[in-house]
Amino acid sequence: MELLNNNLSALLILFILGLRHGLDPDHITVIDNYTYRLYENKNTWSRWVGTLFTLGHGIMVTLIALILSYLKNNFQVPIWVDWVLNWLPMFLLLIIGIGNINSLIYSRKNNSLGLKKYLIPKFLDKKVSPITVFITGIIFGFIFDTSSQIAAFGLAISGTNHWLFSVIGGIVFSIGLIFTGTIDSYLLSKLLKTFDRTKIQKHRFKLNILITIMCFIIPIYKIATVFKPNMELSDLENNLIGLGFLGIILILYFDLYLRSKKQIK
Repeated sequence: MELLNNNLSALLILFILGLRHGLDPDHITVIDNYTYRLYENKNTWSRWVGTLFTLGHGIMVTLIALILSYLKNNFQVPIWVDWVLNWLPMFLLLIIGIGNINSLIYSRKNNSLGLKKYLIPKFLDKKVSPITVFITGIIFGFIFDTSSQIAAFGLAISGTNHWLFSVIGGIVFSIGLIFTGTIDSYLLSKLLKTFDRTKIQKHRFKLNILITIMCFIIPIYKIATVFKPNMELSDLENNLIGLGFLGIILILYFDLYLRSKKQIK
């Protein structure tokens, strides 16, 4: 319990990174594509494509975080590595924030899978089923080519020397990832009945704005406390801010859910 209390702010950041990672264009592309195909085949699993894909992805992310933590704790690591691991997530959060602003302003719709598409076996793409969706998620978990996933690894293994935090951190990151993916495929499968995807796109836009704000607030706050330690918030204040942020996210999802139900009726 003490391990969690001392690292709640780090866990909040990991949850945010999970949400952000779930909004990556490659994830959205795969989830939407598989959802469409299963829906066309009248497969009831179409609504759970996001859950299956991100669950496989999350399991692999957690496993990699555990391996990295083991290597860090059982081998001599230079002091500068700890410093890099401590500040790298903050730097990458700023990069994510800047990238989000660029994406929000220009409304880029880059759904390219890049090199990842060459790593997916052809049989997984030809015959779509719940199992192939899960396996595809695991394959994606091997490749950490986005700032959000790299930042998550850095944070998960730098928060403490205890291996358990790496596991908990990986799980929290995965929860954010699964949350976004599940909502995406579930509501998309519902809205396919009305052929209206604008509601999901607007929801992603709002969520991206919220995440962008947090991507700037967190590193700026950390930098500020270095120069002015008295600005550091107490555990209670940090927890209240985290709960407030989580509450806003839940409201956004609940609002989207209510709107989709109205339209389907």
